Amino acid sequence: FAWCYNIMKTADELIASVGETLDCWRSALDSSLPHGKEAVAIEAAAAIDKKKTYLWEDSDKYLERLSTFQPDTYFAKPLEISPLVCAAFGWENIGRDIIRCAHNQCKATLCVKFHPALDKSSKSNLCSKYLNMLASSHKDVCPFQSFAKRSLKVMERNNNRRNNGDNSFDVDEANSCKPAELMDRVSSAVDLYVPPYMLALCKELKRFEDFTGDGSVTKESVEEGAIKIQSQINAIGAVGVELPDVVSSYCREVLSDPNTELFDKNENCSRDAYLLSAFGWSLCDENGSAANMMGVMLKCNLCLSKSILASAAPTSVESPKKKKRRRIDSLREANVKLVDSHRAYCPYASGFARGVCDRSEPGWKVVLSKLKK
Repeated sequence: FAWCYNIMKTADELIASVGETLDCWRSALDSSLPHGKEAVAIEAAAAIDKKKTYLWEDSDKYLERLSTFQPDTYFAKPLEISPLVCAAFGWENIGRDIIRCAHNQCKATLCVKFHPALDKSSKSNLCSKYLNMLASSHKDVCPFQSFAKRSLKVMERNNNRRNNGDNSFDVDEANSCKPAELMDRVSSAVDLYVPPYMLALCKELKRFEDFTGDGSVTKESVEEGAIKIQSQINAIGAVGVELPDVVSSYCREVLSDPNTELFDKNENCSRDAYLLSAFGWSLCDENGSAANMMGVMLKCNLCLSKSILASAAPTSVESPKKKKRRRIDSLREANVKLVDSHRAYCPYASGFARGVCDRSEPGWKVVLSKLKK
Protein backbone atom coordinates (compact mmCIF):
# COMPACT_ATOMS: atom_id res chain seq x y z
CA PHE A 1 0.00 0.00 0.00
CA ALA A 2 2.90 2.34 0.68
CA TRP A 3 4.08 1.74 -2.85
CA CYS A 4 0.65 2.61 -4.31
CA TYR A 5 0.42 5.68 -2.06
CA ASN A 6 3.78 6.93 -3.32
CA ILE A 7 2.70 6.46 -6.94
CA MET A 8 -0.56 8.35 -6.34
CA LYS A 9 1.29 11.11 -4.53
CA THR A 10 3.79 11.41 -7.35
CA ALA A 11 0.94 11.63 -9.91
CA ASP A 12 -0.82 14.31 -7.91
CA GLU A 13 2.37 16.30 -7.58
CA LEU A 14 3.00 15.96 -11.32
CA ILE A 15 -0.49 17.26 -12.18
CA ALA A 16 -0.05 20.14 -9.77
CA SER A 17 3.32 20.94 -11.28
CA VAL A 18 1.90 20.95 -14.80
CA GLY A 19 -0.91 23.21 -13.65
CA GLU A 20 1.54 25.65 -12.11
CA THR A 21 3.63 25.64 -15.28
CA LEU A 22 0.58 26.42 -17.46
CA ASP A 23 -0.40 29.23 -15.12
CA CYS A 24 3.08 30.71 -15.46
CA TRP A 25 2.88 30.52 -19.24
CA ARG A 26 -0.54 32.23 -19.28
CA SER A 27 0.78 34.95 -17.03
CA ALA A 28 3.78 35.52 -19.27
CA LEU A 29 1.75 35.59 -22.47
CA ASP A 30 -0.82 37.99 -21.01
CA SER A 31 1.72 40.33 -19.48
CA SER A 32 1.48 42.71 -22.45
CA LEU A 33 -2.16 43.48 -21.59
CA PRO A 34 -3.13 45.49 -18.48
CA HIS A 35 -4.57 43.31 -15.76
CA GLY A 36 -8.31 42.84 -16.05
CA LYS A 37 -8.59 44.01 -19.68
CA GLU A 38 -7.97 40.70 -21.43
CA ALA A 39 -11.68 39.90 -21.66
CA VAL A 40 -12.46 43.41 -22.89
CA ALA A 41 -9.89 43.10 -25.69
CA ILE A 42 -11.26 39.73 -26.76
CA GLU A 43 -14.85 41.01 -26.78
CA ALA A 44 -13.84 44.11 -28.76
CA ALA A 45 -12.09 41.99 -31.38
CA ALA A 46 -15.12 39.75 -31.65
CA ALA A 47 -17.41 42.76 -32.05
CA ILE A 48 -15.25 44.20 -34.84
CA ASP A 49 -15.24 40.87 -36.66
CA LYS A 50 -19.03 40.60 -36.28
CA LYS A 51 -19.53 44.04 -37.82
CA LYS A 52 -17.01 43.46 -40.60
CA THR A 53 -18.09 44.89 -43.92
CA TYR A 54 -16.70 43.72 -47.21
CA LEU A 55 -14.63 46.46 -48.84
CA TRP A 56 -16.87 46.63 -51.90
CA GLU A 57 -19.98 46.91 -49.68
CA ASP A 58 -18.72 49.93 -47.72
CA SER A 59 -21.17 52.62 -48.81
CA ASP A 60 -19.25 55.47 -47.16
CA LYS A 61 -16.04 54.61 -48.99
CA TYR A 62 -18.00 54.18 -52.20
CA LEU A 63 -19.45 57.69 -51.89
CA GLU A 64 -15.96 59.06 -51.19
CA ARG A 65 -14.72 57.53 -54.43
CA LEU A 66 -17.79 58.67 -56.36
CA SER A 67 -17.38 62.27 -55.15
CA THR A 68 -13.96 62.46 -56.82
CA PHE A 69 -15.52 62.21 -60.29
CA GLN A 70 -16.05 65.75 -61.52
CA PRO A 71 -17.63 66.92 -64.79
CA ASP A 72 -14.45 68.70 -65.89
CA THR A 73 -12.19 65.66 -65.33
CA TYR A 74 -14.45 62.73 -66.32
CA PHE A 75 -16.86 64.00 -68.92
CA ALA A 76 -19.20 62.37 -71.44
CA LYS A 77 -18.24 58.76 -70.79
CA PRO A 78 -20.56 55.92 -71.85
CA LEU A 79 -23.02 54.73 -69.22
CA GLU A 80 -21.26 51.35 -69.10
CA ILE A 81 -18.18 52.96 -67.52
CA SER A 82 -19.90 55.83 -65.72
CA PRO A 83 -18.59 57.16 -62.39
CA LEU A 84 -21.11 54.89 -60.63
CA VAL A 85 -19.54 51.78 -62.16
CA CYS A 86 -15.96 52.96 -61.68
CA ALA A 87 -16.51 53.86 -58.02
CA ALA A 88 -18.28 50.56 -57.34
CA PHE A 89 -15.23 48.72 -58.72
CA GLY A 90 -12.83 50.65 -56.50
CA TRP A 91 -11.74 53.50 -58.78
CA GLU A 92 -11.39 57.21 -58.02
CA ASN A 93 -10.88 60.12 -60.41
CA ILE A 94 -7.51 61.85 -59.92
CA GLY A 95 -7.17 63.89 -63.12
CA ARG A 96 -8.57 64.54 -66.57
CA ASP A 97 -9.63 61.12 -67.89
CA ILE A 98 -7.41 59.46 -65.26
CA ILE A 99 -8.72 57.02 -62.68
CA ARG A 100 -6.82 55.17 -59.96
CA CYS A 101 -7.66 52.29 -57.64
CA ALA A 102 -8.26 53.62 -54.14
CA HIS A 103 -6.93 50.51 -52.41
CA ASN A 104 -3.56 51.14 -50.78
CA GLN A 105 -2.10 47.83 -51.95
CA CYS A 106 -3.11 48.40 -55.56
CA LYS A 107 -3.12 52.01 -56.80
CA ALA A 108 -3.44 50.82 -60.41
CA THR A 109 -3.99 53.68 -62.86
CA LEU A 110 -6.03 53.91 -66.07
CA CYS A 111 -6.55 56.53 -68.74
CA VAL A 112 -10.11 56.39 -70.09
CA LYS A 113 -10.36 58.45 -73.24
CA PHE A 114 -12.24 58.31 -76.55
CA HIS A 115 -11.00 59.97 -79.71
CA PRO A 116 -13.75 62.23 -81.09
CA ALA A 117 -13.28 60.76 -84.61
CA LEU A 118 -14.33 57.24 -83.53
CA ASP A 119 -17.50 55.93 -85.13
CA LYS A 120 -20.23 54.32 -83.04
CA SER A 121 -18.99 50.76 -83.56
CA SER A 122 -15.38 51.59 -82.70
CA LYS A 123 -16.47 53.50 -79.62
CA SER A 124 -18.57 50.54 -78.46
CA ASN A 125 -15.64 48.15 -78.90
CA LEU A 126 -13.33 50.46 -76.97
CA CYS A 127 -15.95 50.89 -74.25
CA SER A 128 -16.15 47.11 -73.86
CA LYS A 129 -12.37 46.94 -73.44
CA TYR A 130 -12.39 49.71 -70.86
CA LEU A 131 -15.16 47.95 -68.94
CA ASN A 132 -13.09 44.77 -68.72
CA MET A 133 -10.05 46.80 -67.73
CA LEU A 134 -11.95 48.17 -64.74
CA ALA A 135 -11.61 44.62 -63.39
CA SER A 136 -8.43 43.24 -64.95
CA SER A 137 -6.23 46.28 -64.30
CA HIS A 138 -6.37 45.84 -60.53
CA LYS A 139 -3.32 44.11 -59.07
CA ASP A 140 -3.69 40.49 -57.99
CA VAL A 141 -3.48 41.51 -54.32
CA CYS A 142 -6.38 43.94 -54.73
CA PRO A 143 -9.74 42.63 -53.43
CA PHE A 144 -11.56 44.70 -56.06
CA GLN A 145 -10.11 42.58 -58.85
CA SER A 146 -12.00 39.36 -58.07
CA PHE A 147 -15.12 41.29 -57.07
CA ALA A 148 -15.23 43.25 -60.33
CA LYS A 149 -14.50 40.19 -62.47
CA ARG A 150 -17.21 38.20 -60.72
CA SER A 151 -19.70 41.06 -61.05
CA LEU A 152 -19.08 41.46 -64.78
CA LYS A 153 -19.46 37.72 -65.26
CA VAL A 154 -22.82 37.80 -63.46
CA MET A 155 -23.98 40.68 -65.65
CA GLU A 156 -22.84 38.94 -68.84
CA ARG A 157 -24.66 35.71 -68.00
CA ASN A 158 -27.90 37.48 -67.20
CA ASN A 159 -27.65 39.63 -70.32
CA ASN A 160 -27.34 36.43 -72.35
CA ARG A 161 -30.42 35.01 -70.66
CA ARG A 162 -32.35 38.19 -71.36
CA ASN A 163 -31.29 38.24 -75.00
CA ASN A 164 -32.36 34.61 -75.33
CA GLY A 165 -35.81 35.39 -73.94
CA ASP A 166 -35.13 33.98 -70.48
CA ASN A 167 -35.85 36.71 -67.92
CA SER A 168 -34.88 34.62 -64.90
CA PHE A 169 -32.14 35.77 -62.54
CA ASP A 170 -29.46 33.58 -61.03
CA VAL A 171 -30.09 34.02 -57.29
CA ASP A 172 -26.96 32.05 -56.36
CA GLU A 173 -24.82 34.44 -58.39
CA ALA A 174 -26.55 37.45 -56.89
CA ASN A 175 -25.82 36.11 -53.44
CA SER A 176 -22.10 36.29 -54.24
CA CYS A 177 -22.52 40.05 -53.88
CA LYS A 178 -24.60 39.55 -50.71
CA PRO A 179 -27.54 41.90 -51.44
CA ALA A 180 -29.30 40.45 -48.41
CA GLU A 181 -32.13 42.95 -48.17
CA LEU A 182 -33.15 42.33 -51.76
CA MET A 183 -32.80 38.56 -51.71
CA ASP A 184 -35.09 38.35 -48.69
CA ARG A 185 -37.84 39.79 -50.87
CA VAL A 186 -37.32 37.61 -53.91
CA SER A 187 -39.60 34.61 -53.80
CA SER A 188 -39.17 33.66 -57.44
CA ALA A 189 -36.71 34.20 -60.28
CA VAL A 190 -36.94 37.77 -61.57
CA ASP A 191 -35.06 40.16 -63.80
CA LEU A 192 -33.31 42.72 -61.62
CA TYR A 193 -33.23 46.40 -62.58
CA VAL A 194 -30.22 47.36 -60.44
CA PRO A 195 -26.85 45.68 -61.15
CA PRO A 196 -26.40 43.30 -58.20
CA TYR A 197 -22.94 44.64 -57.38
CA MET A 198 -24.52 48.02 -56.52
CA LEU A 199 -27.35 46.85 -54.28
CA ALA A 200 -25.43 47.20 -51.02
CA LEU A 201 -24.10 50.67 -51.81
CA CYS A 202 -27.20 52.83 -51.37
CA LYS A 203 -30.42 52.05 -49.51
CA GLU A 204 -32.39 54.23 -51.94
CA LEU A 205 -31.87 51.57 -54.61
CA LYS A 206 -34.55 49.52 -52.84
CA ARG A 207 -37.07 51.76 -54.58
CA PHE A 208 -36.19 50.14 -57.89
CA GLU A 209 -36.28 46.57 -56.56
CA ASP A 210 -39.62 46.54 -54.77
CA PHE A 211 -41.14 43.09 -55.21
CA THR A 212 -44.16 43.70 -53.01
CA GLY A 213 -47.46 43.44 -54.82
CA ASP A 214 -48.60 46.91 -53.74
CA GLY A 215 -45.34 48.84 -54.13
CA SER A 216 -45.24 49.51 -50.40
CA VAL A 217 -41.43 49.62 -50.14
CA THR A 218 -41.18 52.31 -52.82
CA LYS A 219 -44.13 54.25 -51.41
CA GLU A 220 -42.68 54.28 -47.89
CA SER A 221 -39.30 55.42 -49.15
CA VAL A 222 -40.77 58.23 -51.26
CA GLU A 223 -43.09 59.38 -48.49
CA GLU A 224 -40.28 59.46 -45.94
CA GLY A 225 -38.20 61.70 -48.16
CA ALA A 226 -41.18 63.89 -49.09
CA ILE A 227 -42.06 64.62 -45.46
CA LYS A 228 -38.52 65.86 -44.80
CA ILE A 229 -38.66 68.11 -47.87
CA GLN A 230 -42.09 69.39 -46.83
CA SER A 231 -40.71 70.75 -43.57
CA GLN A 232 -38.42 73.06 -45.55
CA ILE A 233 -41.12 74.01 -48.04
CA ASN A 234 -43.21 75.16 -45.09
CA ALA A 235 -40.28 77.19 -43.78
CA ILE A 236 -39.56 79.23 -46.93
CA GLY A 237 -42.71 78.88 -48.98
CA ALA A 238 -40.98 77.20 -51.90
CA VAL A 239 -43.34 76.33 -54.73
CA GLY A 240 -43.56 75.61 -58.41
CA VAL A 241 -42.07 72.23 -59.28
CA GLU A 242 -42.64 71.77 -63.00
CA LEU A 243 -43.69 68.40 -64.35
CA PRO A 244 -41.80 67.63 -67.60
CA ASP A 245 -43.87 66.82 -70.68
CA VAL A 246 -42.24 63.40 -70.98
CA VAL A 247 -43.46 62.54 -67.48
CA SER A 248 -46.98 63.76 -68.18
CA SER A 249 -47.08 61.67 -71.36
CA TYR A 250 -45.83 58.57 -69.52
CA CYS A 251 -48.48 58.96 -66.83
CA ARG A 252 -51.20 59.45 -69.42
CA GLU A 253 -50.21 56.79 -71.95
CA VAL A 254 -48.60 54.09 -69.81
CA LEU A 255 -50.01 54.49 -66.31
CA SER A 256 -53.51 55.58 -67.44
CA ASP A 257 -53.28 58.55 -65.10
CA PRO A 258 -53.91 61.61 -67.31
CA ASN A 259 -54.25 63.96 -64.34
CA THR A 260 -51.13 62.59 -62.57
CA GLU A 261 -53.18 61.93 -59.46
CA LEU A 262 -50.60 59.50 -58.09
CA PHE A 263 -48.65 62.53 -56.82
CA ASP A 264 -51.64 63.89 -54.89
CA LYS A 265 -52.61 60.88 -52.79
CA ASN A 266 -50.35 61.50 -49.81
CA GLU A 267 -51.93 63.43 -46.95
CA ASN A 268 -48.67 64.11 -45.14
CA CYS A 269 -47.01 66.27 -47.77
CA SER A 270 -47.69 68.50 -50.75
CA ARG A 271 -47.58 67.51 -54.41
CA ASP A 272 -44.28 69.38 -54.85
CA ALA A 273 -42.57 67.53 -52.00
CA TYR A 274 -43.84 64.16 -53.21
CA LEU A 275 -42.69 64.86 -56.78
CA LEU A 276 -39.20 65.82 -55.67
CA SER A 277 -38.78 62.72 -53.54
CA ALA A 278 -40.17 60.41 -56.22
CA PHE A 279 -37.60 61.73 -58.70
CA GLY A 280 -34.69 61.14 -56.34
CA TRP A 281 -34.25 64.51 -54.64
CA SER A 282 -33.61 64.88 -50.93
CA LEU A 283 -32.44 67.57 -48.53
CA CYS A 284 -28.73 68.36 -48.52
CA ASP A 285 -29.03 69.16 -44.83
CA GLU A 286 -31.88 67.45 -43.00
CA ASN A 287 -31.44 69.86 -40.08
CA GLY A 288 -32.60 72.68 -42.31
CA SER A 289 -29.56 74.94 -42.07
CA ALA A 290 -29.16 74.83 -45.86
CA ALA A 291 -32.41 76.70 -46.39
CA ASN A 292 -31.92 80.39 -47.20
CA MET A 293 -33.58 83.22 -49.02
CA MET A 294 -32.73 81.58 -52.36
CA GLY A 295 -34.52 78.35 -51.51
CA VAL A 296 -33.85 74.83 -50.30
CA MET A 297 -30.66 73.00 -51.18
CA LEU A 298 -31.40 69.57 -52.68
CA LYS A 299 -29.20 66.65 -53.68
CA CYS A 300 -29.47 63.31 -55.44
CA ASN A 301 -28.08 60.46 -53.36
CA LEU A 302 -27.19 58.44 -56.46
CA CYS A 303 -25.37 60.87 -58.77
CA LEU A 304 -24.53 63.49 -56.07
CA SER A 305 -25.91 66.34 -58.17
CA LYS A 306 -27.12 69.41 -56.28
CA SER A 307 -29.79 71.95 -57.12
CA ILE A 308 -32.05 74.53 -55.51
CA LEU A 309 -35.78 74.45 -54.92
CA ALA A 310 -36.51 78.13 -55.39
CA SER A 311 -38.30 80.26 -52.87
CA ALA A 312 -41.71 81.70 -53.63
CA ALA A 313 -40.14 85.15 -53.48
CA PRO A 314 -40.25 86.90 -56.91
CA THR A 315 -36.99 87.41 -58.77
CA SER A 316 -36.02 89.65 -61.68
CA VAL A 317 -33.10 87.53 -62.79
CA GLU A 318 -33.54 86.36 -66.36
CA SER A 319 -32.97 82.69 -67.14
CA PRO A 320 -29.84 82.11 -69.22
CA LYS A 321 -30.22 80.71 -72.70
CA LYS A 322 -30.06 76.95 -72.80
CA LYS A 323 -27.01 75.48 -74.44
CA LYS A 324 -25.12 72.24 -74.29
CA ARG A 325 -22.34 72.48 -71.72
CA ARG A 326 -20.51 70.53 -69.12
CA ARG A 327 -22.17 70.62 -65.76
CA ILE A 328 -19.72 72.28 -63.41
CA ASP A 329 -19.57 71.34 -59.75
CA SER A 330 -21.91 74.09 -58.60
CA LEU A 331 -25.63 74.54 -58.25
CA ARG A 332 -27.83 74.58 -61.30
CA GLU A 333 -29.89 77.69 -61.84
CA ALA A 334 -33.08 77.64 -59.81
CA ASN A 335 -35.57 76.09 -60.06
CA VAL A 336 -34.68 72.40 -59.79
CA LYS A 337 -35.62 70.28 -62.81
CA LEU A 338 -37.01 66.89 -61.81
CA VAL A 339 -35.05 64.97 -64.47
CA ASP A 340 -32.62 67.36 -66.16
CA SER A 341 -30.95 68.51 -62.93
CA HIS A 342 -29.59 64.99 -62.44
CA ARG A 343 -26.24 64.16 -63.97
CA ALA A 344 -26.40 62.44 -67.35
CA TYR A 345 -25.36 59.08 -65.88
CA CYS A 346 -27.83 59.15 -63.00
CA PRO A 347 -30.08 56.05 -62.86
CA TYR A 348 -33.12 58.31 -62.36
CA ALA A 349 -32.41 60.02 -65.69
CA SER A 350 -30.75 57.28 -67.75
CA GLY A 351 -31.26 53.93 -66.04
CA PHE A 352 -28.43 51.41 -65.69
CA ALA A 353 -26.15 49.93 -68.32
CA ARG A 354 -26.89 46.23 -68.77
CA GLY A 355 -24.17 45.77 -71.36
CA VAL A 356 -22.42 47.73 -74.08
CA CYS A 357 -25.03 49.83 -75.91
CA ASP A 358 -27.77 48.26 -73.77
CA ARG A 359 -29.44 50.18 -70.98
CA SER A 360 -32.57 49.84 -68.89
CA GLU A 361 -35.38 52.36 -68.86
CA PRO A 362 -34.96 55.54 -66.76
CA GLY A 363 -35.33 55.01 -63.04
CA TRP A 364 -38.09 57.56 -62.64
CA LYS A 365 -40.34 55.37 -64.80
CA VAL A 366 -39.65 52.39 -62.52
CA VAL A 367 -40.49 54.40 -59.41
CA LEU A 368 -43.68 55.85 -60.88
CA SER A 369 -44.93 52.44 -62.01
CA LYS A 370 -44.55 51.16 -58.44
CA LEU A 371 -46.24 54.24 -56.96
CA LYS A 372 -49.23 53.61 -59.23
CA LYS A 373 -49.87 50.13 -57.75
